[in-house]
Amino acid sequence: MPALLVAALILASTAAATAGDLGALSGLRLRDQYGAGDSLAAHRGRVVVVMVVDAERLRGLKAWERDLRERVDGFEVLRIAEVPLEPPTSYELVAAKLAEQVPEGVSVLIDLERRWAAELGLDASRPTLLLIDREGRLAATAAGRHEPALAAEVAARLAELVGAT
Repeated sequence: MPALLVAALILASTAAATAGDLGALSGLRLRDQYGAGDSLAAHRGRVVVVMVVDAERLRGLKAWERDLRERVDGFEVLRIAEVPLEPPTSYELVAAKLAEQVPEGVSVLIDLERRWAAELGLDASRPTLLLIDREGRLAATAAGRHEPALAAEVAARLAELVGAT
């Protein structure tokens, strides 16, 4: 199957299943490694890319974010680290680890209960990008490591959302 077709299918599949209102996830307030709280609802009126991945695989978001920022202007990013349920851990331990490993000033929200992955049926072992329109609705989803063909599809859809007023 050609790479662009695969990318299009990935973009359409999850978005079609969960399009529209994100329900309780929109207002779910999470803290980042610095203790600051944030939620998707706080970004209403702006196009947002929510990046969800297992905390151990955060490095996989860097190429995605860099590529999208080079191609498209006018969107915000929420990075969400899903934390394994086993063994149990604390916010403080995860925050300390992120503060060591993530560049200073880069906020990563910590989802100790894995609500984003659970409620949307996401595989947090790979990066998932959720494109959210200005009304706070899920417009498209892409999952997987950064690949040129998939990145081009995501950037094109993101550009459509940013350009829409």
